[in-house]
Amino acid sequence: METVVSENSSLQIVRSNEIKPIVELEEMYPETWLLIEVAREDLWQIYEGKLLALAQDPAEFIELKKSLKAKQIVNLTTRGVSAGEQSAVWTKF
Repeated sequence: METVVSENSSLQIVRSNEIKPIVELEEMYPETWLLIEVAREDLWQIYEGKLLALAQDPAEFIELKKSLKAKQIVNLTTRGVSAGEQSAVWTKF
């Protein structure tokens, strides 16, 4: 279960221990940017992760991503899908 623990502008920090498929997370939050801690990946694809934060603008993740990088936590920024649109994936930071 996801719980929003902090909100700053459109940024919402989420506390969740649930690991879910990336596709499922993208479908749960249409047209919203997601910051996800990667839980399962291989050389070609990221399969599962834990939701860390939501935002309307991915730039709001910059400080969080710096913190995750310092802790060597692999993460993914992606956008929830919407009708007629493919999900967008940014490179891992």
